[in-house]
Formats: sequence, C-alpha cells, structure tokens
Amino acid sequence: MSKTLEKSVDLTAKPLTTLSGHENHIWRIAYLAGGTRIVTCAFDKTVRLWDVENGEQEGTSMEHEDRLFGLAITRDGKRILSSGNSDRIIKVWDMETHELIEEWGSHSSWIYCIVMSPDDQLAVSCEMNGKIVILEMREGGEIRHSIDAGSGVLSVCFSPDGEKLACAVGNNGEPGVIHVYDVESGKLVLGPMEGHRNVVYCVLWSLDGTQLFSASYDETIRCWNSDTGKSIGDPWKGHTGPVYSLSLSPDGTKLVSASYDNTVRFWDAHSGDPIEQPLQHDDGVYAVTFSPSGEFVASGGLDDKVSIWRVPWWDVSKKPEVITTFTYLATPFLTASTVTGTSSPIRCALSSNVP
Repeated sequence: MSKTLEKSVDLTAKPLTTLSGHENHIWRIAYLAGGTRIVTCAFDKTVRLWDVENGEQEGTSMEHEDRLFGLAITRDGKRILSSGNSDRIIKVWDMETHELIEEWGSHSSWIYCIVMSPDDQLAVSCEMNGKIVILEMREGGEIRHSIDAGSGVLSVCFSPDGEKLACAVGNNGEPGVIHVYDVESGKLVLGPMEGHRNVVYCVLWSLDGTQLFSASYDETIRCWNSDTGKSIGDPWKGHTGPVYSLSLSPDGTKLVSASYDNTVRFWDAHSGDPIEQPLQHDDGVYAVTFSPSGEFVASGGLDDKVSIWRVPWWDVSKKPEVITTFTYLATPFLTASTVTGTSSPIRCALSSNVP
C-alpha cells in the first residue's frame, strides 16, 4: 500500500470560487447537506456561513472572544457548535438566524475539538488538558461522562455506528498515538496504536468502520485496522510539511489531505496511492473537506480564504448525486512562532503556558 508521491504540483489548476472575508487563518470548514453552503471558523474569532455558488457570506458573523479551533454542525443542519481558544465555552448557534442559543461553560480548560454523534444526540469536546467530554445535546450540554486520555487530544471522531470514539493523543514532540474508546462506558477498547514519529493531527474512520486514517506532523498519512489496531501497509508519503486535515469522499474510495506544504493532495483510500496532481495554495493549508456530492473540495488556511476546487477526476457531464457524509477534521491547538531553519513555523503546543 502507498507509493511515494512523485507527481509535481499542478500550478495550472485554479479554484472555481474563492471566499474572502475572514481576517485571519481559517482552521475548519464544513459543508452543509446539499453542497451549496459551508460553515467556517478562523483565528479572527468568528464563525461564518457562506453561499458557495455566489461566493458571498450569509448574514452576520458569529463571534467569540478569542481565536477559534472547534466547529461542528448538527446532522439536521439546524445548529452550529463552536469553541474558542481561552474562553472555555461552547457556543450553540441557530444556523439560519445566527443567533446565540446556548452557552455551555462546564469546561476546565481550552476546547479545541468538537464533533457530533451520527444521531445528533451527543456532542464530544476535547480539552487541552487531555479530557474528552461527552455532552447531551437535548439536555443543554449536560455532561454524560468524561474520559481522561492522559495527554492532549488533537482530534476525535465517532465510528459510523456511533458506538466508539477514535482519538489522536499526544503532546508536542511526542510520537502521536490513537486510542479508541467505547462511547457508553468511556473505557479504552483499543490502543495505543503506535507508528507515527510525531503528533497526530487528524483521525477518521472509513465508511464501513473497518479502518482508521491518521495524519501527522511527521508529514505522513497512515491507515489502521480498526479491529486489531495494526498499521496497514507503509505510511503514505508525498507531503513535505505537517499534514493537518483529512476528508473522505462520499463513496469512501478517495481521501484528500491538507498540509503546511501549501498543497491539497488526493489518495486512493484502499491502496494509499496518489491520485492526480496536488492542488497548489499560496500558503499553508489547515482544512479541507469534500462536498456532499464528491464533485468539489473546499480548502483554506494561512491565506485567510476558502478555495473551492472541482476534483481532478470529475466527469462534468455526469449528473451530481448527493451522498450524505460527514467529515472529521483535525483540531490541534496551535501557537504560531517562527522557527529558523524549519519548513514549518507552526508548532503544536499543548501546555499550560500557551498564549
């Protein structure tokens, strides 16, 4: 599995649409069902809703007091959940009016990851201190129970059946590992899954739940057997910078990745082989996600804008078929600091002295 990527970056490919308005780095992107709107959050302390077809922001921005890292939307498309750097609060917004509905303030540390369960009943948030908190949506964010992962949790996602949680665990400078927990009991059922040489920024399940994919600061992507926890094949190589975000195509056959090396790259989800040429950004890319139809990907990062691309293999004569799917993106806690002599000035920081 996986061949080292030898193709050059496609410098001729241009985004179909560019969404501009954020005033700082974009960290998360989520498509709504139907594929005509997306939600973004950024370091400019705002959540924004966009019309992809006309490239315009819809309504007012939803604001926090600090830069944003956590973003989730309910499966029914009615609510947005967001979390900031230091306010330790999850805000729940009405999707259409952008009005604040609730604030959940029962967190003891900075929140940088939020995901929704497949049935919309639970939200899971990850705190900087390594705590994973399972919250009841219908009970105003009441805590069902908490899990202590033992180290910082940079990404979390539900299994397709909603019964398990896969988590990327590890602090800066440590080889990242993956834990799998039972949602109902909170017990560790698999892991640690070891193999990456540095922190893991993103973890997500295959559509059938038999595999896990992970992306790391070590510039590689790995595939794992979700029953045994064993690595499948060799690491997927090609990126030349930390890989921050992964998204699976709606049919489960392709994976797209975003990296600090300024590229978005496509992979065969079964073999790990590269597909087509990478797409070029002007700066590092933090977030990428497939559209519900699989025809487009949306990506963004250090350039403060969202780029919408048609996937290279798409047959434009084909009638789009929207398949409902949900993407789990990386949500590491980042501190920007220029490091002389390195290819990336962004370092993962999971410590009490992070500014």
